[in-house]
Amino acid sequence: MTYTLPQADYRIDVYNTAGVSQGRYKNFLPLSYIRRVNAPGLLRISLSDTHRIASTIADKWQVEVWRKPYGGDWNRELTGIWRKENWSYIDTAILELTCPGLMRILGWREIAYYAGVANRTLFTTEKAETIANTLVKYNATTSGTTGDGRMRAAVGGYPFTGLSVEADGATGNTFASYYCAWKNLLETLQDVARVGGGDFDIVKTSSTAWQYRWYEGQLGTDRTTGSNRVVFSMANGNMANPRYEVNRLGVKTVAIVAGQGEESERDVEVVTSADYAVGNDIEMFIGATDIEKGDTDGLQSRGDEKLAEVIEKPSFTFDVLQTGSAQYGVHYTLGDKVLAINPRTGVELTMKIAGITIELDDDGKEVIGIDIEEVV
Repeated sequence: MTYTLPQADYRIDVYNTAGVSQGRYKNFLPLSYIRRVNAPGLLRISLSDTHRIASTIADKWQVEVWRKPYGGDWNRELTGIWRKENWSYIDTAILELTCPGLMRILGWREIAYYAGVANRTLFTTEKAETIANTLVKYNATTSGTTGDGRMRAAVGGYPFTGLSVEADGATGNTFASYYCAWKNLLETLQDVARVGGGDFDIVKTSSTAWQYRWYEGQLGTDRTTGSNRVVFSMANGNMANPRYEVNRLGVKTVAIVAGQGEESERDVEVVTSADYAVGNDIEMFIGATDIEKGDTDGLQSRGDEKLAEVIEKPSFTFDVLQTGSAQYGVHYTLGDKVLAINPRTGVELTMKIAGITIELDDDGKEVIGIDIEEVV
């Protein structure tokens, strides 16, 4: 998927942990980065060993990659936190910096409250956004204290001192019961978003501040209707190598969910999926001893959650081509909903721009990879 339109411009902005700018640079060697919906993303950038930043950069400095597409404006693609260096010498000394995206800090925290604590590790009849916002607030901001019941204070310094949570809008799907004691914070947020009817992100609001935000529906813009409609198809010249698969090998339609208790006193709930039928009866067992005794709603929710992972999922993928009327950074970006026409079935599908991969080689040649997923 080689980019055929005029070349985009790139720059790197660097800040120390105090939020003080350490410069804006265009003199770098190969660069690559990955952006993902509901995931931290990753930036890799190579510099000459004599580059000014090579001798000054320190752990957890912020490294931002900015991109200006042909016909578009400068946009901050990713804010990374420097965590790894790789120095090598072949013909010359090169330093490669690896910077996971800012969202990675959510993976540095666990949900460190006892099991069964209401609105900390057990949520009953709550919206997805409320659950997610609460988990971040009490495990990654100053609200998470030992006085509140957390095993240790959630904030010990940078970068958590700069994190806040956007006001709760109580949107998304309702969870009858949701249990999450001792789980990783980022993985739990991804779990909530998977079935919660929304996306999330950490947005940099200043050089020393960032905010956790929930996006009802999707992170980006709905480009399936109106004047900004984007359609990928063979006829439009922006689709290549389409692939369509229907795989029923791992499908399950019945979940036998076992909670607490012994032998005949054990809580058991049988949950069926929407695809269940007499002629489509395939069981799976789920151990759920973390759910409180007698909580049938919790067992039902756990069964629904696990069955959602093993339903029949027709897979339609294709390579996205860059064209003058469908250009990344101008006509669509990460998280946008777009349309795609499946050439096998002729069906118009709603898709999401789920990931972006960009590489710049030594000559500055840009290769763009777009990961696009069907919205279900």
